[in-house]
Amino acid sequence: MPMPSLRFMKKTMLKGHGDDQYLYKDIRLNFSSNVFPHFDHEGLFCHLAGRLDDVVSYPEPTPFSLESELAMLLDLTPEELCVTSGATEAIYLIAQTFRRSKTAILQPTFSEYADACRLHEHQISFVYDIDHLPERAQTVWLCCPNNPTGSVWNKDQLLNCIASHQEQIFILDASYAAFTLAPLITPREAAALPNVLMLHSMTKDFSIPGLRLGYITGSENLLHRVRLQRMPWSVNQVALAAGHYLLMHKDEYEIDLTALMAERERMAQALTALGCIEVWPSDTHILLCKLRFGKASALKDYLARERGILIRDASNFEGLDECFFRIAVQTEAEDDELLKGIIDWLSE
Repeated sequence: MPMPSLRFMKKTMLKGHGDDQYLYKDIRLNFSSNVFPHFDHEGLFCHLAGRLDDVVSYPEPTPFSLESELAMLLDLTPEELCVTSGATEAIYLIAQTFRRSKTAILQPTFSEYADACRLHEHQISFVYDIDHLPERAQTVWLCCPNNPTGSVWNKDQLLNCIASHQEQIFILDASYAAFTLAPLITPREAAALPNVLMLHSMTKDFSIPGLRLGYITGSENLLHRVRLQRMPWSVNQVALAAGHYLLMHKDEYEIDLTALMAERERMAQALTALGCIEVWPSDTHILLCKLRFGKASALKDYLARERGILIRDASNFEGLDECFFRIAVQTEAEDDELLKGIIDWLSE
């Protein structure tokens, strides 16, 4: 069977996503993906290789064993935690649970919230200030730490907002919690609030995007409503085996955040010093950048084609235009390669 053409793949791919490495040949450095690329997965690979017999059996209809293990780790009850096939499944389950709601989404942010809400017939409002939420909104979606800006909402401000809008359900996406030193609402705090659902991503925590593992934390009452929408066997055997292994070896997957934040600051200053790129403030490893001239798509194609480097064209985020691109900071040597590529493109 012939492979689909590059033109067909570009037309049919999801418009809200980056990390389209499969569209290019010989990508060496991927700054488009926000996962940490420098973990050693050899132990995980060996463990999964020894569990391949599991694929001939059905997984647990609901992933109760991994839910129990995670709940114990986070000081929650299993009823306050729901494991999903990646945080994306969690997004769609929640949108389905509150079908046809009046929904506010804090922008700019991950487009999947709006896509899921449109699928389930929500009335969507895009807002840019947490202090001025629409009174009519029934659900409020925000990402903290945020993608694509890397910013973190002030914890006290966010808690005060939630407390003063008890009639609204807040969906807090904490998928990038492992990438910031800023104070965040904890899963235990979220579960104690009657109007909060929090999203978590083992994909991001352990850099396993191909396996799809995530979970939701929240009050037992809210999660009961979400679980009613979940399909049986949604989390497969290999993903479950990986989840158990990773929780047992979580100490091997710790990021030196102090060093990573220092490198982010160095890279932000280096990009700003070029004089033709505006860099947004960030509390994580993510940097949102705006070209003062030229298109982000042209820079992306140049870097991918000529240097084997992939960045994220961020023009399809709500509220951003064709000048925006996003990177996830890597090592100093890798960042310097990206910086040189950008300088060469600008000079041309």
